Amino acid sequence: MMEMKLTETHNLPEADQKKVNAIMALAQPMGVAHEITVTFHTKDAIKVEWRNKRNGQLIHSDFTFARNFITDFQRMLKNNVRHY
Repeated sequence: MMEMKLTETHNLPEADQKKVNAIMALAQPMGVAHEITVTFHTKDAIKVEWRNKRNGQLIHSDFTFARNFITDFQRMLKNNVRHY
């Protein structure tokens, strides 16, 4: 297991890069991109977590292979970011 910085995601498989980039494109204007981490377990198991930086509370976590990965993350961003 290896936690990646967002600048290192170019090392991911292309399909996973696109998914992580889509999440970051949604999170950046909302000001929460710095709270999202990417954890590389294996080439087929890449986990993306969103934690509150102040208290460490897990807000949302999912693997990039999940069927509704982007839509679930998008829904969680919209539901949990109050003002953007």
